[in-house]
Amino acid sequence: MDVLVVGAGLAGLHTARLLARRGLDVLVIDRRRPPGPGTRTTGIRTTGIFVRRTLDDFDLPEHLLGPGIRDVLLYPPSRRSPVRLTSDRDEYRVADMPGVYRHARHAAQAAGAEVLLGVRYVGARAGVVTLEGAEPVAARFVVGADGARSHVARDLGLDVNRRFLVGAELVHPIAPGTSGPAFHCGLDPCLRLSELAAAVVAGYLRTGDEDVLRRYDGGALRARFRGRLLLRRAFAGVRSPVAAEAAVGLLRGRAGRALAARVLFGDGSFPDVRAGLADLAATR
Repeated sequence: MDVLVVGAGLAGLHTARLLARRGLDVLVIDRRRPPGPGTRTTGIRTTGIFVRRTLDDFDLPEHLLGPGIRDVLLYPPSRRSPVRLTSDRDEYRVADMPGVYRHARHAAQAAGAEVLLGVRYVGARAGVVTLEGAEPVAARFVVGADGARSHVARDLGLDVNRRFLVGAELVHPIAPGTSGPAFHCGLDPCLRLSELAAAVVAGYLRTGDEDVLRRYDGGALRARFRGRLLLRRAFAGVRSPVAAEAAVGLLRGRAGRALAARVLFGDGSFPDVRAGLADLAATR
């Protein structure tokens, strides 16, 4: 086998689809089980809200997406007087996630990838991956798309996440008499990086050149999110309701609103993978 993708989320399925299109032998596994009879879930799940650049870059079926969201409201702890930011274009859309997952899974399989649910990654050693729910497999390359607490990253000695943002998400029907939906939270894109990941994996398997792997590097990716990371670090230091009220108050001024809008809506807040893809194409 050429590539084992651990994690059948949207990023893992899209990476598998791109690799299979390149003629590679690809297997995707996920510990979550397939749905039972009469259920609407797919055994795999994540947030149901997509950011604009994901919508621009990927062919998500229109009938699975809700209306565009342009208004973002930032609330202080008191929930009074939120700061409203409005974009001149649709920034977010809520999706029917069971349908989106079915679409992504079928697209990966149509490209030639095999997808197995209910199979858990146990560990990897000397090119052999041990699985629970299936026989061990020998893979030339393992892609860890298994979430923030990636077991693949841990086992292979890669960078691991040590700080996490915790939140809750609720989707409500649009209230009667309102002009349109509003969003009360900010999200980061990640799905579009699967195109760069697939190009890096395929480039390495084709050439055997380990320098190709450095194109997908944590330091390089963090540099592309510099604005968001600085804003997160600033708000991470806010540890009391009084300080949080003051921090949101700073966003009410012209400079604060401009900064928040740039981080939430600006194209610079999203990673541009095209330069990396162009470099990889030149090495072929």
